[in-house]
Amino acid sequence: MTSRTFYTAEINRIAGLHKLDPDLVEAVVIQESSGDPHARRLEPAFWKRYMQGKPEWKDADEKRWSASLGLMQIMPTTAMEHGFPQTDGPEWLFRPEINLEYGCRILKALLTWAGDRPAMALAAYNGGKGGVSKAAPKKYAASVLKKIT
Repeated sequence: MTSRTFYTAEINRIAGLHKLDPDLVEAVVIQESSGDPHARRLEPAFWKRYMQGKPEWKDADEKRWSASLGLMQIMPTTAMEHGFPQTDGPEWLFRPEINLEYGCRILKALLTWAGDRPAMALAAYNGGKGGVSKAAPKKYAASVLKKIT
C-alpha cells in the first residue's frame, strides 16, 4: 500500500513496535478517520449500555467519555483496558502518537485473540468480540482489507 496519510512514518514506527503490518494499521486509520487526528464520533448507545448508572462514571461527561476519538477512533474505555490512564482524560487520544499506540495495542490483542485471522480481528475492532458474525463488522473488515490489496 502506498502512503495515504500524513502519519505514515508514525504508523510505520508504532506498528513496528507492536509487530503489526503497518499497511493494516494505516488501512484502519483511513477507514476510521480518513487520517484526521481530530475525528470524533459520539456513541450514545455505548453510554447507555455500559456506562450510565455505574458508580465509577457518575460524574463523567458522556460526550467526553463515550465517543470514538482520533486516527483509529478509539473509545477511551477500550484504551483504558490496554493501559491508558483515565487520569489523562480522553482528549489525549487526539494526539496521533498516543492514539496510534493504543490503537495498535488493541489491534494486536484482537489479532492474538482471533488467531491471527485479520478479518475476524477487524470485525471485533469494529463491533466487539461478540459482534464478529454480524453484517456491519464483517463489511467493515472487508473494507479495511480491501485497502491493503
